[in-house]
Amino acid sequence: MKMRMSFITLVISSWALVVSLGAVAQTKIQYGNDPMQYGEFFIPEGDGPFPVVTFLHAGCWSSSERLMNSFRDMAGTMNELGVAAWHLQFRGANNPGGGWPGTWLDMANGFDQLKEIAEDHPIDLDRVVIVGHSAGGHFGAWLAMRDQLPPNSEIYVEPQVQLQGLVIADAFMDPLVIDSYSVEGDIFCREPTLGNLVGGPVEENVDNFHQISPLQWLPWGVPQEYVVSTLRYPVSLPRHLAEGRTTLRMPDYPALAVQAGDEINVQLISNEGHGAFTRKGTRGYAATVAAALRMLGMAEW
Repeated sequence: MKMRMSFITLVISSWALVVSLGAVAQTKIQYGNDPMQYGEFFIPEGDGPFPVVTFLHAGCWSSSERLMNSFRDMAGTMNELGVAAWHLQFRGANNPGGGWPGTWLDMANGFDQLKEIAEDHPIDLDRVVIVGHSAGGHFGAWLAMRDQLPPNSEIYVEPQVQLQGLVIADAFMDPLVIDSYSVEGDIFCREPTLGNLVGGPVEENVDNFHQISPLQWLPWGVPQEYVVSTLRYPVSLPRHLAEGRTTLRMPDYPALAVQAGDEINVQLISNEGHGAFTRKGTRGYAATVAAALRMLGMAEW
């Protein structure tokens, strides 16, 4: 197999993972040497080629093995609908090797691993969609705009795979929320995180902050679906956002995207819980799956 970087060894092992409605076959594929640099690949039965959804999990911009549980049900649902799934793990902001530039390089290299996967599996690289929940939505937006970064940036990786669409589930797009404070005075992510993502204090790393701020790079040139609870959007109402977890005044992401020229569809779900967007049987879950299918030009679920 041709490798993108000579130091990367591709390790593939298969097993069966029990989910709510039975066993779904998956393959673990490394895209780097660190134990956190891998993805779980799920592919339907049949000849293909299959469209692909890349899942980016939540976790307040950090990561853990536990968080990989979040999208496994949805990956199984996608397989049942004839869509392959690439469920990405990465070094998060507070993980060893993560932050600036590690987290962003993992996002880029992990997503681009689909090009290598396509050499051995029948997937259609012209039909690739990202679904990101919460912090994963911010990461997905960053992947949508990363081709605009200067080539000399520490976090620039020349894109190998192009996006057909982006689904952002119950996420804020302003990185300032990461270290914002709740109505009770608690930090949003429970520990300082933003400095890790930009390589130090924000005021001393303004250019790095700019490079991880998707709203500052609109338009992204990628169609978007914004599936969000009324607990987080609209942002203009005089109330506490995210059930009081932040008092930060948020920019109106959908309005800014439309104003910049991007195509975006917004679906508001009344009072839906944040975790529901990846929990099978909920309105948030169904809306997220339906949004991904729309991005792929497939029939509604």
